[in-house]
Amino acid sequence: MSSYILKISGKRIDTFLMLLVRFSINFKMLNRGRDFIIIEVLEEDYDNLLKISTTYKIEIVKRKGLLNVVHFIKTRKFFVVMVLLGVLFFNLLTNIVFSIKVIDTDSELRETILTDLEELGLRKYNFKISYKEKEKMEEAILKKEKDILEWIEIEEVGVSYEVKLIRRVKDDIKKETEPRDIIAKKTGLITKIEAESGEVVTKKNAYVKKGDTLISGLIRNNGNIVSKVRAEGRVYAEVWYKVALSLPLTYHEEMKTGNNKNVLEISFLSDDIAITDFSKYKHSKDTKKVLYKHPLLPISINLTKKEEVKTTDIDFSENYEENIKPLAVEKLKNKLGNDIKILSEKVLKREENTDRIDIEIFFKVEEDITSYKSLKDFNIEEENKKLEEDVN
Repeated sequence: MSSYILKISGKRIDTFLMLLVRFSINFKMLNRGRDFIIIEVLEEDYDNLLKISTTYKIEIVKRKGLLNVVHFIKTRKFFVVMVLLGVLFFNLLTNIVFSIKVIDTDSELRETILTDLEELGLRKYNFKISYKEKEKMEEAILKKEKDILEWIEIEEVGVSYEVKLIRRVKDDIKKETEPRDIIAKKTGLITKIEAESGEVVTKKNAYVKKGDTLISGLIRNNGNIVSKVRAEGRVYAEVWYKVALSLPLTYHEEMKTGNNKNVLEISFLSDDIAITDFSKYKHSKDTKKVLYKHPLLPISINLTKKEEVKTTDIDFSENYEENIKPLAVEKLKNKLGNDIKILSEKVLKREENTDRIDIEIFFKVEEDITSYKSLKDFNIEEENKKLEEDVN
């Protein structure tokens, strides 16, 4: 709401107050002296006040709200225009790509990646790309150059981009031939056996302990060991885990989306008026840089960097499937890796306190329990001799 703070001075000041009441002009008395008063009137009442024909002197002490902003712009038009043009030019420059650097010693690979980036729209003296466009670009290059690239990251550094990558190392080494057994690295219930070579010595639904042989590298004939080979394959089993979580009853999270922009704002008192923000973020984290600050009035012109954030409010006391189970699964995968299959889960314990919830969940998981035991030093003749002695 816009208003004026006025100083009215003259003789018989009470007469002027009576005129204000007579013409239904609302005002707020701020101060009073012998031959003057200081009042605050709204913008619409100020026009009516000026129509009163009197000999009293009317001075504007201060403007409040939008009036102050308009007055500031009117009295400093050249400065405001120059600031706006400067900010727009600065914003333009900071959103243009001036260099792209691929960090790798192989000049041929650098040229290949730079060509791919240019085809996808990232080139010098063009505008910067968004976070989502960057992610799509990384996926596209990895897909196209899958034979030579293992990983790629496009990082924005000021007005430049740095491309970091890891080259795919071709495995030209001959497959090892050292004989071995495949053994269980964990205790569990066998769910699947994928044997390529060796002798399978367990079966589906069998209970095995850590260290038990699953696929033997020892080949037998009529009870005797005739050779040793390198056992190849994978064995999967149902393994059991408990996951304990201690969570707040309610949780507020703010996550950056990667989108950001620079916005020119005029700040007055505690209000920020955006001038160049035509598509506002619903939630953002703001970093202000003051371009100009009035020495007397509470007004400033700022260049504000706005980083878009996505906010999430979670009530952990409700909706186990949506709120709690994903966290337990994430904790389990952090321990075991992503290459697991959750067969079932059951809540064993759940306790709610004043501000926290403690929960324990039992998981049945199918995972790869393949491990290896070398047969390099295994002596076939000695083992067969022991077997004969045992028989005799």
